[in-house]
Amino acid sequence: MVDNEIYTVTIDRPLGSAHPDYPTHVYPINYGYIDGIIAEDGEEQDAYVIGVDIPLKQYTGKRIAIIHRKDDAETKWVIAPENVPYNKQQIEELVYFQEQYYDSYVEILNDEMWDAYDELGNKLGIQVGRSMAKNLPDGVFHIVVEVYVAMADGRFLTTQRSKNKTNPLKWEVTGGSILAGETPEKGALRELREETGIEIPKDDLQNLFRYVNKEKHVIYYGFITRIKENTDIHLQYGETMDYQLLPYDEFKQFVKSDRFVPSGQKRYIMHEFIIDKKVKEILA
Repeated sequence: MVDNEIYTVTIDRPLGSAHPDYPTHVYPINYGYIDGIIAEDGEEQDAYVIGVDIPLKQYTGKRIAIIHRKDDAETKWVIAPENVPYNKQQIEELVYFQEQYYDSYVEILNDEMWDAYDELGNKLGIQVGRSMAKNLPDGVFHIVVEVYVAMADGRFLTTQRSKNKTNPLKWEVTGGSILAGETPEKGALRELREETGIEIPKDDLQNLFRYVNKEKHVIYYGFITRIKENTDIHLQYGETMDYQLLPYDEFKQFVKSDRFVPSGQKRYIMHEFIIDKKVKEILA
């Protein structure tokens, strides 16, 4: 489903405000309703506004998703700035503060597409939407990349997840799912550019590991790079809140701490010997 309509939301629960009936429930994003559009419950259509990090009174943007609540047949719309892409996982994480109390799911109106692979990494000739990530059939996988980044001075980069995402405020290395038509290398370069503002040539990206998680239907590709020149870090809104640069010994201990995303920590420990060896090479 493709949606090109623009809507104006009247914000009655701005970012930072408390729920009228539950004072401890604070809104991390703007929430309101759309005048003149009546929802299934007979009231004006409710909507989340994402992509704006200040309290609002009114906002005009594009409808990018619909949240369906199975419990009460109610829907919530998701409104965002034009030309700012959000995937299903990002939307789920941004609205989790409220939707965690309902049996709901997100319908993406312009779904991000992935190539489907078999366990060996061969393309199956079909594409799947990100919204299908948790429901892939047996034998079908998608590819996720992660990049260990050493800056010019040898310190390693780790970024902090947004407070509205799963594993809120936990730390991780840069990464994400590759898009349809991308190779793991191209996907890794794109994720690095989008999440940190760092751009490097393909030849500066070195392989670390390949790991298949059958339960999650994911093939992980790990890469490492060392930035040749000093560069500023530009965090991606909605994805990351902060970053740290740590000497490798400190980075290792940090990854193994309870502040790091558990799944990323697990992959690091599984491949620690390989990563240690490659770090020595690139820092030599």
